[in-house]
Amino acid sequence: MLEIPQSKIRYWEKEFKQFVRPKRSRRGDRMFSEKDIENLKQIKHLVQELGFTLEGAKQYMKHHKKELDPKMAVIDKLNKIKKMLEDMRDSID
Repeated sequence: MLEIPQSKIRYWEKEFKQFVRPKRSRRGDRMFSEKDIENLKQIKHLVQELGFTLEGAKQYMKHHKKELDPKMAVIDKLNKIKKMLEDMRDSID
């Protein structure tokens, strides 16, 4: 879903405890809420796409979370459109 390794998700879970808090099943499997997934997408965007350090991403999310949510919604829609266009292009080839 996020196209990042599970190990990175586990690491970010530890680093961003304030924003990513999955519940655990009886077997110990992580069960992420929609909010956890949205927060992981935001972390990914800040760290991998904008080049924030982990500490910088924590501070940004802490102080600018309300501004980030609508921006991420737009980015998510644009990524879906991009994927759709790529699929259309690939079907033509």
